[in-house]
Amino acid sequence: MNISWWLLLLAAGPVPFILSLCYYWSWTISYLAYLVTSPPPTTYDYIVAGAGSAGCVVAGRLAEAGHHVLLIEAGGPSPSLAHIPGLVAFLQNSPLDWAYRTEIQEHASLAAGGVSSWPRGKVLGGSSMLNYMFYVRGNKRDYDEWRDMGLEGWGYKDVVPYFKKSENFESDIENKDLYHGVGGELTVTKDNWKEPITDVYLKAGEELGYKVGDINGELQDGGFSPSHVTMTKGYRTGTFKAFAEKFVGSNLELLTYSHVNKVLFKEKRAVGVELSRFGNTQIYRARQEIILCAGAVGSPQILMLSGIGDKDHLREVGVEPVHHLPEVGQNLQDHLFLPINIDFQDGLGVDPLAAIYPSTLQEYLTGGGPLTSSGGCGGLAHVHTELNTDPRPDIQYHLAGFSLATDQGFVLFKNLGMLPEAWPWYAGHIDKTSGMLLPTLSRPASRGFIKLRSNNPADHPIIQPNYLTVQKDMDTLLSAVNLTLRLIETDAMKAVGAQLWGSDPFCDHLGFKSTAYWECYIKHFVLTVYHPVGTCAMGTVLDTRLRVTGMAGLRVADGSVMPKIVGGNTNAPIIMIGEKAAHMILEDFDPAMAREIVDGMNSKEEL
Repeated sequence: MNISWWLLLLAAGPVPFILSLCYYWSWTISYLAYLVTSPPPTTYDYIVAGAGSAGCVVAGRLAEAGHHVLLIEAGGPSPSLAHIPGLVAFLQNSPLDWAYRTEIQEHASLAAGGVSSWPRGKVLGGSSMLNYMFYVRGNKRDYDEWRDMGLEGWGYKDVVPYFKKSENFESDIENKDLYHGVGGELTVTKDNWKEPITDVYLKAGEELGYKVGDINGELQDGGFSPSHVTMTKGYRTGTFKAFAEKFVGSNLELLTYSHVNKVLFKEKRAVGVELSRFGNTQIYRARQEIILCAGAVGSPQILMLSGIGDKDHLREVGVEPVHHLPEVGQNLQDHLFLPINIDFQDGLGVDPLAAIYPSTLQEYLTGGGPLTSSGGCGGLAHVHTELNTDPRPDIQYHLAGFSLATDQGFVLFKNLGMLPEAWPWYAGHIDKTSGMLLPTLSRPASRGFIKLRSNNPADHPIIQPNYLTVQKDMDTLLSAVNLTLRLIETDAMKAVGAQLWGSDPFCDHLGFKSTAYWECYIKHFVLTVYHPVGTCAMGTVLDTRLRVTGMAGLRVADGSVMPKIVGGNTNAPIIMIGEKAAHMILEDFDPAMAREIVDGMNSKEEL
């Protein structure tokens, strides 16, 4: 163990402890307040289940319009450390994370035992507080494809106004007025700290014939870009602070540390929710609608626990069916990326000790410096492999100035659940400056599902993504490897001494760089990008207004509504979905629909 290891221990060691301390302190304060304060009202115009990326948008917009809204969140407030972008890796597997795990995969993440870690935000702001803050809209043809599937109102021209409504793009960029919004609640910038290797990556892209510019604008069909990120003056905002917090205490009632168990129905109409809070079961009622915003894992789980799903599956786990809707939980899609590791000149990548430099703190206090880095990934790109016949790019690059060796195994290696036998390969590079080129499968063909593990709401559901079960996905990634090797061989990369790592311990026997080797490498090292979508899809589970088919008073608004995954990071599209959902809900408001609801119990009473 060298001196840098001890300094890393000094810098990184306290962070998980501080995050846990903040969480349990907040939980204790909330519990004490629960014991000594009067209970909140039990009836609202709208109930929003899940204070995540879309849920905070929906709740904020409905409260802004003058309606009384209950926003329910299983987690609590975000600690200050969670708002420092450079500390993003510490948030995974913390108390702010649901820490889901997939079923064992036969064809993916074998270097992690075939199990993928799925961090999901259990905190106000949801996964907008855990993600790497990238603002990527995807390709305009993604939304036109939705429209052409029969989903009227979801074409590109239909959704662009909702992207722009949320956005406050503060950087200078070409055609800013055409593609971006200004004055919205969510600040987006490209001017945060970028590792110096980012400029090299962008120049390498130019050598391959790609322009550098705005991949959310004119370069949607191909190009390299400094990453656009959702932060304000170096501070991760998160959707709760951006959209909802200002309404708490007026039209918006907030319940933290509250786990929604199920939706309650009167015949085929949703009338309320049952939740667990501090050991008690409570019921809250909605006059108008209930909107599930619990994400691609949570929303189908709540629907199934409520009796909406495949009737045979529900009966298997002891849930009485209310409405047979077999597509609930199906159509699960996720992006995968492949880390291709390189070493390069010192001083160009992430400095893992930067957090302990006094100059770093001084810079951060003025909104700049390494702590404003989006987790060390300063560049993004949309590109085409040689197999692609679609005008849309089939690969997105994440261009990172770090590798799993950078922090000497303290955080990233553990976050991904890598097997111990993988570590010696990384350990050989801990004294070098390294990075990753991460080709990402933009439109995977493989489909998985979410199912209930039991009828206990506290049990994590079965997550079966079926990664790489369609050959096209493997073929596309193999082609992306060839493109990446070309990128590494550009003059720009050679000028900084970029060198591909040697063979890994799992696939070395197949001959380094052979097709068989790369197939093996992909199966071992391909990883989730944490973008699950599609499990309550429009066209099957939902109609075009996000209403659950066959039911009244119940909608879903989050990433689960996507019929097909978009070709880019999913947070910005999910925020757009929240904006559009709120608009449709307000359009459908019926003032005459004030049906009588009898609470029948104090909200603190146990059932």
